Amino acid sequence: MKKLLLSLLVVVFSLTQLNAQSFKNGDMIGSLGVGFGWYGYGYGTTSLPAFSLSLDKGIADIANVGPISIGGIIGIKHASYSYTSSLDWTWNDIVIAARGALHYDLFKVPKLDTYGGVALGVRIESESYYTYLNEKASSHQTFGLFALYVGGRYYFSDKFAAFGELGYGLGYLTLGVTYKFN
Repeated sequence: MKKLLLSLLVVVFSLTQLNAQSFKNGDMIGSLGVGFGWYGYGYGTTSLPAFSLSLDKGIADIANVGPISIGGIIGIKHASYSYTSSLDWTWNDIVIAARGALHYDLFKVPKLDTYGGVALGVRIESESYYTYLNEKASSHQTFGLFALYVGGRYYFSDKFAAFGELGYGLGYLTLGVTYKFN
């Protein structure tokens, strides 16, 4: 999956002269997203979609390409598994990451912002379960997170947009809404 996303980013960035129109240097946006498709916790696991909040700000322009944005994302994912009342597991994952993206006008469609980027951060996983002795136990682990993503936002007005992203992090597909602050 990572190789596929990297290949997709290379193809997108190698296209002819691109420049963003819907997202500009200095723009600040906030997005609420729902992520689908998460790496598995195991067979029979019940899982909720991931929920995320991200902020991005345009910080610079690359001539004949488009603006660069930086920001951050925080998200949460919950999953559970129950075999019997004494064999229950629950997982909660929290993702906190910095993001950077290059925005480019790939399809030359007004009001469409297309972009690709990278996120670096941590995934904090907490797990709770009952042991075979029917005692409650829990564990916490922290993992590094590296995610590549591509996405697009379509602005229905000057301030509001719908977005979709493909990548690895909170889910393989994230859909949501965006608000432009300026």
